[in-house]
Amino acid sequence: MKRTRTNKQILSRLFTGLLCTLMAVPVMAQEDELKDLPGYIDFGDLSSTYGEPKISINIGGTLLKFVGLMSGDDDPETARMMAGLKGVRVMGYPIDNNAAVAKDRFDEVKGSLKSNGWEPIVQVNEDDERVLIYMKMSGNVMDGMTVMTVDDEEVMFINIIGQLDPRQLGEMMENFDVDIEDSLDLD
Repeated sequence: MKRTRTNKQILSRLFTGLLCTLMAVPVMAQEDELKDLPGYIDFGDLSSTYGEPKISINIGGTLLKFVGLMSGDDDPETARMMAGLKGVRVMGYPIDNNAAVAKDRFDEVKGSLKSNGWEPIVQVNEDDERVLIYMKMSGNVMDGMTVMTVDDEEVMFINIIGQLDPRQLGEMMENFDVDIEDSLDLD
């Protein structure tokens, strides 16, 4: 009887591993599809220094369109904005007072943004915290937005990919009662 339980455990583990592998394939394919878009930024991988990310989000265009369709009746402005998005990527690592590698990567990504025509929107440089928000424009439409923060506890990279009308972004922020000026403590 013990042997049967062992076989069930093995089968369960194999099934779980297979399921995880099958779920990872679309995420990797989504990432590959996004890499060719003008709003995509490669943040690199800090896992070798900090371990697995505390936050890792990769949402592709299909899911974003689905969310847009779901919110269409309640909030048509948000639905229109979501329709233009191709992906949202978030990577966050706890760095536990070992910020040197994260700050170096932060500077490398900042240099890449500048050399590839991204425009800075917000820059906050404090002794213990740095925040950057960049956007990539094509005419009057934003192709992407990137937000990066680093302090002594964590580093966060956010990349919004796809066409976004800045007026729609402003309207959506107002609808969600987000005041950027009050959110940033610049004192």
